[in-house]
Amino acid sequence: MISSIVTFFKGMVFASGMAAEEGRNPNFIEVSHGHLRVNVPLSAFEGTTYHIRPEEAEKLKRMLASRYPWLTANALKVFIEEAEQAMYDRIQSHLGYMEKARHALHFGNYQRAKRMAERHIEEMPDDADAWYVLGESLCKLGETEEGFVALTKARSLVKKK
Repeated sequence: MISSIVTFFKGMVFASGMAAEEGRNPNFIEVSHGHLRVNVPLSAFEGTTYHIRPEEAEKLKRMLASRYPWLTANALKVFIEEAEQAMYDRIQSHLGYMEKARHALHFGNYQRAKRMAERHIEEMPDDADAWYVLGESLCKLGETEEGFVALTKARSLVKKK
């Protein structure tokens, strides 16, 4: 199967035919919109986050709009959102289990962080980090008594070491 690949690089968009089964370049995030696939360089993202720098997003939108004039403003906006989601997924796939739990906690997904910490504690009951994530998640969910118990457990495990 041959499809069109568009590569956005240093303010330019390149299209090329590429067999779908060929390897992907690890320096790019691939975003699809219908049959169009766009490679967005990792350098377009802010540091190690999943957010595209605003100036890079605008360059990408301008280049795509000039090459594909039928793309609406909304389609271009969705392209940026899809690129950020693809980068988010890439980052998540590289994180360890407790890193993912801490990430969930950091971004306000307290239920997920709690569940992940509880599962981890079942397998590794002496992991102070897991107890801390559990405690903070519980406190954020309004279960403060249980949260303080978990935080106290985390602290006692750290002192043991």
